[in-house]
Amino acid sequence: MITNKEIVDDLNDLVKINNDRIQGYEKAIDDTEDAQLDDLFRHYVIQSQNFRSQLADHIVRIDGLAVSDATSTDVSSKIHRAWIDIKTALTGKDRDTVLSSIEFGESAAVEAYQDAIAKDHIPAYMKEVLQKQLSELQEAWEKVKGLQKVA
Repeated sequence: MITNKEIVDDLNDLVKINNDRIQGYEKAIDDTEDAQLDDLFRHYVIQSQNFRSQLADHIVRIDGLAVSDATSTDVSSKIHRAWIDIKTALTGKDRDTVLSSIEFGESAAVEAYQDAIAKDHIPAYMKEVLQKQLSELQEAWEKVKGLQKVA
């Protein structure tokens, strides 16, 4: 029998992905001096803050507890951020490196959302929200990949 705890755990995993995305974009803003990228990355920070808020609302509605720490992230994501830090330090924070790192992170976020949507125990009304967020994440991923080709 599926419990609310399983749904809450899955949604909390997506909250953590968004926390990591926020931190990743904030790090990228610090690592680039490109005004165009700064504006885009700030937009994606706000986007993930909105996603996180929507997810938390659903968690609370089903009597769950949202991730209490807004900086709580996934362990594998922390490893990814550490890799970005090292790679950026070694390559001088150039545009290509920052975009490559961001593209890798967006790919992971898209995959996490696809996995959550595929789970049978997530209610249809929640899947609609997740699908909308996934669509926006895929657009961000495509945008970053497109910027890499231009860079």
